[in-house]
Amino acid sequence: MTAQTRKKKPVLVAAVALVVVAALGSSYCWWNTNLFGADSFCGGRMGSGEVQAALDSTGRVSQVYAQVDPQWAEFECTVERTSRFVGGDDQQVTVETDIEKGAFPFTTHVWKNPAARSYFRGGVTGAVSQDGGYVVLPKSCWDKGGALQGKGIVRFEDGAVATVEAEVKKGAADPAGLARLLTRSARQVAEKAGCSTPALSAAPDLVAPSASRTTDVQNVCGVQGFALPKEAVVVSRAEPDREQVNNGSADTWACDLHLAGSAKAAVSFAATSDKNFVEVAKKDMYDLENLPGDKGVARIDEAVLHCGSGDVHFAAKWNTAYEEALHDSTNHDGLAYMRVEKATFQNFLDATAAAHSCPRVTLP
Repeated sequence: MTAQTRKKKPVLVAAVALVVVAALGSSYCWWNTNLFGADSFCGGRMGSGEVQAALDSTGRVSQVYAQVDPQWAEFECTVERTSRFVGGDDQQVTVETDIEKGAFPFTTHVWKNPAARSYFRGGVTGAVSQDGGYVVLPKSCWDKGGALQGKGIVRFEDGAVATVEAEVKKGAADPAGLARLLTRSARQVAEKAGCSTPALSAAPDLVAPSASRTTDVQNVCGVQGFALPKEAVVVSRAEPDREQVNNGSADTWACDLHLAGSAKAAVSFAATSDKNFVEVAKKDMYDLENLPGDKGVARIDEAVLHCGSGDVHFAAKWNTAYEEALHDSTNHDGLAYMRVEKATFQNFLDATAAAHSCPRVTLP
C-alpha cells in the first residue's frame, strides 16, 4: 500500500500544477487580452478593434460608462483598458458628440497646442494627439434638428459646428489609432442622423507635426520676419525658447511657441482656410469690426481675411500663464495689456498674410 501511495503523488502534483497553470493562463488572457470581450461599445458607436488601436497596449477593454439612446445620434461613452501581471497603468478614453462654437481648436483654452496635433486630410476636418482629438461632422449634419440636438437638451446655434470628440482621461493614445476610432464613431453618428459622406468611410490620412526646435527670435515659427514685440517678452518670465510647427496640411497651419522662464508661458498661432471653421468664425467672433476696403473682419486676436483663393481665418491664443505674466508686466493696466496682444497679432498677420495670398491689413 505504501508503494502505491508514493506512485500516485507525482500524478496528483502534476494535475494540481496543470490546474494552476490553466487558471493563471485564463486569468492572464482575461486581464491582458480581449478574448471573449465585446466587439463594440455604446450601441456600436465604438468598435473594440479601434479602441485597442487607439490605446495601443496590452490589456482588456471594457465599457465603464455609456449614455446612448437608439433614437438619437448623440452619445457619450467611456471605455477603459486594464492590465494585470505585465505592468502598465490603466488607460481610459471618452468619446462623445458635442456642439462647438467658432474655430474652437484654435481659440479656446480647452484645446491646447494646436501645432502638436496631427491633422486629417482627404475631406475630413479633424485632428488628433496623444491627449484626444475631434472630427467635425459634415455640414449637412449641423441642422438635423432633434437628430443632433439630443431630445432638445442642446440647442444648435448659428456659428457652431457639430463634432465627435475624444478625451484621453488616463494614459496616452496612439494618434493614428485614435483617428480611426473617431472616424468610425463619426460615421456611425452621421449615418444615424442621415447625413454621412463617403469621406468618413475612408481610412484616415494624417499630417504629423514637426519636431520641437529652438526658436529664431527674428523668424518665429519659421515665418520670415515674424518677431514678438518688445513688450510681449517678459525678461526671466516669458522669453522665446522652443517651438513646434505643423505646416503639412493644405488648409491648416499652426505653431506653438513655448517661452522660457518662471511663468511657463506659451502662445499659439494658427491660420486655416478650412471652410467649416472660416464660416462659423465670422458668426461667432464678438467685438468684430469690418476692415477698410472690404478686406475682411478682425479683432485683437482673430481675423478672417478675404484672400486670393478664399477666406482665411487667423488666430493667436495665449495660455493663462502668459496672460498673467503680461498683466503683471503692464501693471495690470487692461488697455496696455490689450495693446501688447494686438501688437503681437498684428506682427503675425504682417508676416503671414502674403504667404496665404491675403491683403495686408491694420487691426482696428
